[in-house]
This record gives sequence, structure tokens and C-alpha cells, in this order.
Amino acid sequence: MDATLRLKADPRLRFAGQITGVEGYVESAAIGLITGRFAAAECLGRKLMPPPPTTALGALLNHITGGHLSADSEGTRSFQPMNVNFGLFPPIATPPPPGGKGPRSFKGFDRKRALSRRALADLDVWLAPSASVAAE
Repeated sequence: MDATLRLKADPRLRFAGQITGVEGYVESAAIGLITGRFAAAECLGRKLMPPPPTTALGALLNHITGGHLSADSEGTRSFQPMNVNFGLFPPIATPPPPGGKGPRSFKGFDRKRALSRRALADLDVWLAPSASVAAE
């Protein structure tokens, strides 16, 4: 699949739901929503930008379209179906602590709260009509 959930060999076909490599009802519905938005934009002659990878939708989309393929010692790439989780999100940039050297790292609840806040802010930007859709 490409980044807009189309079959690379035949871009007329799009995938949604569990067949894409997500696990769970919510994740399957989320990928269906994104697929529908991509298809609707294409019918209108527009290009929908994928959701940012800093959002749950974008992190999951990035995972299933190749962003998290790993290679074993022989170079064979593998894919694992996935539920959405904080491990899929890109790390959050953190300012150095007062008087400290280098960036500090968020741990546990503080990390998840920071990732969630960033995701919600980035999702609001993506959902804004002028930000996510561009004329082709």
C-alpha cells in the first residue's frame, strides 16, 4: 500500500479496516475513516495530506504503510499487525531542565500526557479545511 492506502500495483483500489494490518475495532474504524477521506478528496480532485505521524491516526497509518518495517539479520523485512499505542508516536522534543545540561526525557504519565497534547494540537491543524486538503 502507498501512503494513501491504495494498492501500489493498482491505485484504483484502496484498503480499509483489519486487512491493512491494524488490530482492534477502533483501529479498523480509524483506518476506514482515513481511507474514506482519501477517496472523497480524490473524487473532488483534491489531494488529502496524510495525518501527521504525531497523531494516533498518523502514527497508525505510518506503521501500516511501511514506517515501522524492521529487517532481520538477512535483510528480510517483516511486519507486525498493531494496535495504536504510544510506542508508535515519534519522540517528543523536551527542553533541558532548569540549570541542567542537555534535554530531559519525559517518563511514564508525563510522557503520555505530552504526546497526547501534541497529538490533539496537530490533529486540530490537520482537520482544518485549508491545512489538510490541497488542489491537485
